Amino acid sequence: MSFLSFIGCNFDRHQPSRREVTWDGQHYVGHCRHCGAPILRESHRKWRRREKG
Repeated sequence: MSFLSFIGCNFDRHQPSRREVTWDGQHYVGHCRHCGAPILRESHRKWRRREKG
């Protein structure tokens, strides 16, 4: 785990735990491997924090 990874998380640039990514019927969803936040994939290699509700 790198310090720079946490900086990316602060700017809403997350990386998923690849084994835990699932398809919910509309998006790929998972949790960030660095900060644990719930995230979804917007496009190829572009993961953002998931909004509740």
